[in-house]
This record gives sequence, structure tokens and C-alpha cells, in this order.
Amino acid sequence: MIDSVIRRALEARIAAHGLDWVKVRHFELRSTEKQLVLEVDLDGEPAPVRATARYHVDPAGLTIESVETNKKWLTEIALLALAKHGGQIELPGGLVGTMARAVL
Repeated sequence: MIDSVIRRALEARIAAHGLDWVKVRHFELRSTEKQLVLEVDLDGEPAPVRATARYHVDPAGLTIESVETNKKWLTEIALLALAKHGGQIELPGGLVGTMARAVL
């Protein structure tokens, strides 16, 4: 359940930024490792891009701390974006507390 809500929040953030060329193929939350695994299709790329991110939960939502992808150049872009914009993903009201209890 939490995975699907966070996936929808992530997809909404992608859409809000006009990234209609990014399609989420797979999303998995590994709460014991505090990792999120994401596989996306990018227009123009022949194969899906796989990313693994470390995260933490705080009162505002889920915050991405670091990212690594299967493509070095995308990892560098992701790290630059995190440094510039932060990695905050806002979650619907009430979910942060539910998620915190589930992953802590």
C-alpha cells in the first residue's frame, strides 16, 4: 500500500515537471535498507534505466539522500539535481506518520 502511494506521488512529481517522456516501469520500497528501487523508461533510450536511492522519512515526507543508476551520466545528473533542488517528495496527509511507523 505505502509503495503504491509513494509511486503515485513520484509520478505526480514527474508529471508536474513536464517530464512526459519518463514512464515509471517498476517501483519498490525496501524499508529495512531505507532504499527505493526505481526502473523507468525514457523516450529515446533502448533499455530501461534502473535507479537505487537511499532515503529517510521526515515530517514533510520522504527525502532522497543519494542516487545511483545503471548509467553513470544519469547518476551525475541525478546528484546535481538533488544538490540543486533537494530530494523532497511530499506525501498525502496522514501517510507520513503511517510510513514512519512502518519503516522505523
